[in-house]
Amino acid sequence: MHKAATMPCDSNGFTLVEMMVALFIFAMLSVAGVIMLRSAVDADEVTAGNLGQMAEMQRFVSLMETDLSQALPRTYRDDRGERMPAFSSEAGGRGTSFLNFTRGGQSNINGDARSNLERVEYRLTDGKLERLRNRMTDGGAIDPPAVLLSNIDSVQLRFRDKRGQWSNDWQIERLAELPRAIEIGFEQDGRRYRHLFLVGTGYL
Repeated sequence: MHKAATMPCDSNGFTLVEMMVALFIFAMLSVAGVIMLRSAVDADEVTAGNLGQMAEMQRFVSLMETDLSQALPRTYRDDRGERMPAFSSEAGGRGTSFLNFTRGGQSNINGDARSNLERVEYRLTDGKLERLRNRMTDGGAIDPPAVLLSNIDSVQLRFRDKRGQWSNDWQIERLAELPRAIEIGFEQDGRRYRHLFLVGTGYL
């Protein structure tokens, strides 16, 4: 009578429990990898947004610095022919110009028959800080506004006069008078900004 041959156990194989543990560990590593990848993508998006906002703010500061440094004590005439101050600032109402002045140094690449002066305005309209350019210093058409910043709350201004005194309102004694410096403050997306600009330094 012959005994049935027994099959030896394969010592190199995996049991069902070992396979399940291995799959569980692999799944955990996969989930951790996806979470890390998502975190990296989110961080890149936040960084790109912050860098874009910083670049936008730097362009605004550079442009306003250039405009104000070349401001001139030149009065102008409005559409009715009335002589207006060289530098003015209006408060409150929608679409009002919180800065309005004439600047020099305007390039004339095309060689058009026009002055190198231009009158510029800065406005806050529906949370957008805009710059408007008047092609003619006296009257004339205004170019469409260029949006410099968005999501801006109300703008606060302070002006330094020739006596070195600061005031929240620009008061003039002569139509051709310019402030010595301007402080501009506003809030954007929960962050508070304050910038200080000298006026007319390009021609002193």
